[in-house]
Amino acid sequence: MQNLLNHVRTITPLAIRKKVGPILGYLAYWYRTRIRGPVWEPRVLSISETIQKIREQNLSVIRFGDGELSLIEHSNLGFQKYDTVLANRLSEILRVEEENLMICVPSIFDRIEHLTPIAFWFEIHHLFRHGHTWRKFLIPGRTYGDAFMTRPYLTFKNKRDTGTLYTALKALWENTDVVLIEGTQSRLGVGNDLFADCTSVKRILCPPENAHASHEAILHEANKVGKEKLILLSLGPAAKLLAYDLFKQGYRVIDIGHVDMEYEMFLRNTDRIVPVRYKYFNEINERNPEECADPVYTSQIIATIL
Repeated sequence: MQNLLNHVRTITPLAIRKKVGPILGYLAYWYRTRIRGPVWEPRVLSISETIQKIREQNLSVIRFGDGELSLIEHSNLGFQKYDTVLANRLSEILRVEEENLMICVPSIFDRIEHLTPIAFWFEIHHLFRHGHTWRKFLIPGRTYGDAFMTRPYLTFKNKRDTGTLYTALKALWENTDVVLIEGTQSRLGVGNDLFADCTSVKRILCPPENAHASHEAILHEANKVGKEKLILLSLGPAAKLLAYDLFKQGYRVIDIGHVDMEYEMFLRNTDRIVPVRYKYFNEINERNPEECADPVYTSQIIATIL
């Protein structure tokens, strides 16, 4: 059936797909959530449950979303080209079951009317296109964390508890020595208080695009860091492999993804992504931000991989 759908999609003009695709996606969603009921869909913790479990059990975290699924399906992303090794390892890590490691996936497998209209239609289309891949790799009966744990604001209609969620999230690295593995222009926490309560912050700067090509070089620099430090990664799909390799070496890691971008939007009380000075945001094609000479930021950089 999936091969047939893919063939039909291939031969159908884009203009028609744009009109028909959302309708078919909604019909599939309506049937799955109101008639058929759950068959293969995983249990995904709420954001608050996810953060609480991470804190109480001192877990490492790797998050998966639509970008990783696209790479597994052999597609390019705007900031990460398809790579066979990357795709194969992503599919392997998605299925791993390790003590002290939480795998997170988006909480989109049940009813999602609580999402904003933009997010709702995006996820319906995503599941219509990629649900078969989720089904292939997710393990029946397993409980996953919510990948939205670092993106609790823009996606949801009800923003009443967002501040509380951010407080709980920031508590995961409060009073902790942190090492950030991020893109050269991401500048997480610059201009906001995301990491203000950390004992110390150091940064390993990496290529903002196609970072997987520098996997070994990044891993080499990360291995110079003491294992008593918490490593936070924001490097797209490449972060998943780095996080898992570092976890297996004895580090505690948390894949935080777009946490800074989302937090900046929360602070601005905006319902869409807007540019922020100094910061690279691939989601709005903001790829050439102003250089940052802030002395606190520059003093935190311990390595740069170009």
